[in-house]
Amino acid sequence: MTFEVQAAALGIAGVAAGLAGVGVKLAGWRARRRVVGEVGTLTRADGPSILYFTTDSCSVCRTHQEPALSSLEGVPVRKVDAVVEAALARRFRVLTVPTTVVLDADGTTRHVNYGFATASKLREQLNTA
Repeated sequence: MTFEVQAAALGIAGVAAGLAGVGVKLAGWRARRRVVGEVGTLTRADGPSILYFTTDSCSVCRTHQEPALSSLEGVPVRKVDAVVEAALARRFRVLTVPTTVVLDADGTTRHVNYGFATASKLREQLNTA
């Protein structure tokens, strides 16, 4: 085999491997985008909702995030213990708490906030969801 043929074969193999990696990333992204089955009745046809990832030991969650969430009247919030529901937390790549995920009425992820999110930021995200 000549050098040119070998180089072309390696190039094609590299492109194929790269495309396979992109396919895996897209599949994961799509899986994170739509979570209706896992969040159950949280999503509503008449508006957006929030997934709120926390742990028992998170003081910022209790002192800052929960008051911000409670000020969002009429918005359904599902509190998720990131330790107990580790699979769901991994799906959203939750490495810190609090983490809030804004879902539209169809259950599609519109915004993810890693760390504390203010009530005004969440309201703005809900308005665009």
